[in-house]
Amino acid sequence: MLPTPRRDAPLSYLLKNSLRLQARDTLFLSRYLKEKITSPGASKQLVICNSYPKSGTHLLYQILYSIPGLKQWDDIVSVQALCGIMNTPAHIRWKIGSAPSQSIVRSHLMYSDEVLNIFSEHRCKLFFIYRDLRDVAVSHARWVTKEERIFLHPLYRQLPDFDQQLMHTIEGVPLGSPLGSNLSQPDIGQDFMRWKGWLSQADTLAIRFEDLVGERGGGSEDKRLYRVEQILDHLGVSVPKNEIETRFSSRAMNPEESHTYVKGGKGSIGGWQKYFKDSHKQAFKRVAGELLIDLGYETSLDW
Repeated sequence: MLPTPRRDAPLSYLLKNSLRLQARDTLFLSRYLKEKITSPGASKQLVICNSYPKSGTHLLYQILYSIPGLKQWDDIVSVQALCGIMNTPAHIRWKIGSAPSQSIVRSHLMYSDEVLNIFSEHRCKLFFIYRDLRDVAVSHARWVTKEERIFLHPLYRQLPDFDQQLMHTIEGVPLGSPLGSNLSQPDIGQDFMRWKGWLSQADTLAIRFEDLVGERGGGSEDKRLYRVEQILDHLGVSVPKNEIETRFSSRAMNPEESHTYVKGGKGSIGGWQKYFKDSHKQAFKRVAGELLIDLGYETSLDW
C-alpha cells in the first residue's frame, strides 16, 4: 500500500525528510550520469520486476535471478518513500537509469504514462506480479506493524489488536483520523486501481502470485513451471526442458531471502481466511469486492 501524507504535515517532519531524500537523489543522479558517460548513446537492457506492494515481489525476483545472464540489483524503485513523501519522476528516472545493463530492477510503480516513458528510455522487459488482495491486506498490516521506518507504523502500533490493524489496511485511514493526525491512506480497492493498468499493458507479462508459489505455498507445481516457461519466453531466453524443474522448482527457492519475510506469514495461498472476521469480509466487499471478481479471485460477492 502506498499512502499519501497530508500537505499540512509538521514542517520539521517535511523538512527533515525532504532534505534526506534530496541527498539520496543527488547520489542516484551522480550514478545515472556516470552510466551516461561510461556508455554514451548505449541503450541498456533491464528486466523490470514490478508489483503491487506485498504481492510477492521477491518470489518473482528469485525466479528471474536464477536465469543465466541476469544480474541481481540491490535497490528497489518505489513511487513513495517509507516516510510517506511521494518520489518524483526524476528520482525514478535516475534510480532506474543507474542500474547496470542486464539488471533485474525490483519496483513498486503504479501504471502511468510517465512511468512508461521512463521505461522506454531503455530496452526493458516488463513483468508485473499481483495477488489476492485479501492476502495482500494481511501481509501489509503485518509489515506496517513490524517496520519501524514506515510513517504509518506508530499509528498501527497504537491500535489494540491485529483485527483493527487489518481493518485500517482494508478501509484506509481518512485524513485527520485519529483527531489531529497528518496520516492517510486510501482503501485497498482505490489503491490497487492505480496499478491495474499493468494487467492490460501490451508489453507487460502480468502474473498471479498464486500461479508462481508452487507446492511449497499450497499451489500447483505444474502451473508454476508453466509460468516459468512463459517468463523465459518473454525474455527470449532458452533453458533446456530438463533443467527447468531442477532450477526453478518452488523447493529450490528460499522465501527467507526476502527483506520483508515474516516467518509463518508469507508465501502461501488463502492465508487471509485465518484472519478475516465477518467485519473484515463486509468491509472488503464494500471497498474491493467487485475488483476481486474482476481479478478472477471470486465469481460473486457471496464468500
